[in-house]
Amino acid sequence: AGALVGTGFGYAADRRLAQAQVLTHLLPRVRDIRRIGAASLDLCAVASGQLDAFYERGLNPWDHAAGALIAREAGAVITGPRGGRENGEFLVAAAPSVHEDLVDTLRSAGEPS
Repeated sequence: AGALVGTGFGYAADRRLAQAQVLTHLLPRVRDIRRIGAASLDLCAVASGQLDAFYERGLNPWDHAAGALIAREAGAVITGPRGGRENGEFLVAAAPSVHEDLVDTLRSAGEPS
């Protein structure tokens, strides 16, 4: 409930609509949402502790590879769809104390977490 969470939005209108629906499910369950605009920066914010978590659907490898490495090295837990490795379908990165609860919440909202 106290987590500050970052996310991003796709360019396609149908993807943004689905992302907004997930967001409306998540908003009452977290402290607040941030949108920096670059997944790599969001992941670095997780690494530095400025964000408790970050999730996004539809990233390209160049959007998240370096940031995910930095966050992982800083101790963040990073997973992809259905608990597997992060990929273009889905990525969630979070402090270990937040990760499982966030994944459960995102899954209940329809994300492939």
